[in-house]
Amino acid sequence: MSLTKYTNGFICDDGRLTQGSVYVDNATQKIVAAPTSDAKVTKVVDLHGEILAPGYIDIQNNGIYGVNFSNLTSDASDADTRRFERDYHQAMKQYLTTGVTSICPTVTSNFPKVYPKVLPMYHRNRTSDECDSLGAHLEGPFINREKKGCHPVETFVDAAEGKTKLEAIYGDTMDHVCIITAAPEIPGVMDLIPTIKQAGVVYSIGHTMADHATATNAVRKGASMVTHMYNAMPQPHHRNAGVVGLMTTPDIETPYYGLICDGIHVDPSMARLAYAANPDKVVLVTDAMHLIGLDDGAYQWDGQVVIKDGYRLTLKGTDTLAGSATTLPACVRNLKQWANLSLAQAVKTCTNNAADSIGVSDSKGYLRPGCDADFVVLDHQGYVKRVFKLGNEVASSDVQPQAQVRAHL
Repeated sequence: MSLTKYTNGFICDDGRLTQGSVYVDNATQKIVAAPTSDAKVTKVVDLHGEILAPGYIDIQNNGIYGVNFSNLTSDASDADTRRFERDYHQAMKQYLTTGVTSICPTVTSNFPKVYPKVLPMYHRNRTSDECDSLGAHLEGPFINREKKGCHPVETFVDAAEGKTKLEAIYGDTMDHVCIITAAPEIPGVMDLIPTIKQAGVVYSIGHTMADHATATNAVRKGASMVTHMYNAMPQPHHRNAGVVGLMTTPDIETPYYGLICDGIHVDPSMARLAYAANPDKVVLVTDAMHLIGLDDGAYQWDGQVVIKDGYRLTLKGTDTLAGSATTLPACVRNLKQWANLSLAQAVKTCTNNAADSIGVSDSKGYLRPGCDADFVVLDHQGYVKRVFKLGNEVASSDVQPQAQVRAHL
């Protein structure tokens, strides 16, 4: 067995920083236990006192670098499909440079003709030069009109017909799906939660008007996640906690909950509250739209116009948020500051917690034997300095602002 040793730095895992080394089998690019001697070490990666952490995982991401994950339809020509596939893989290569090594490509509410065409693109894979797909996140169309966000209402449906309606909308594509976000109060959805779970798919509560009793019942039925906590749901009241109350409800298994720490979707004080409520259940997400990485301006999207102003994305003429354009490493640094956390605690939310939330912790999100050699090397401020994907080093695009200024002097 030939090994690579990552050493001379700190190891960031389980919310802690420790000094030590990580060993990787060069044949499998899997982490292995420390050998009794370094006789089989054929390569050494010097961390120069910086921090080795698992590659970041983004479980809710609508698009990147101009590629909208919902944009391929059954009407697409073969040339269109080839172009989309090329652009998709190129975008996944670019997103890897931010330190995100795996994502759940998120398909927002759409018509049935879209899913069979686009979902096979997002099959689970394992690559050395781009972000892996962990399976699609289907956000809708079983959602509540009152909490539609920027989703097109003409696509919304109920599930009163049961499993047959699920199949009619998504087609025979569940093998490519990781998460389904749906509102439990929509007719038929509550009864489908066990079916979704039995298919190996995570059911997440979102875009909902559910009260606390309904949300709690959904968890008892098998819901194990809440999509972007605080957003697209009733705001909590001290006599009606709503979905937000799931963070601290006794007598149920607390679901994981996504949190967008871009400073736009969630106020810093509320992000701190969410973290304090249950640190092991918080999963940082970007909820990125395909405008991330593009210039500011107005962009057409699904018959609507989205205004990009820095990290802020809104529907034209409204204050309706249309997603985020903030990178995951920036969200980590925000949460660290807002909740007064150690860097290791903040990193845990998009590595260990993210992997646990979707059941992939045996291969992703940890620095323990059996997991893939998907790593980021961080400085002590939380900036991604280096990215390793199955042992292949990729240049980081996560640059400190001061460095950017100096580069222009």
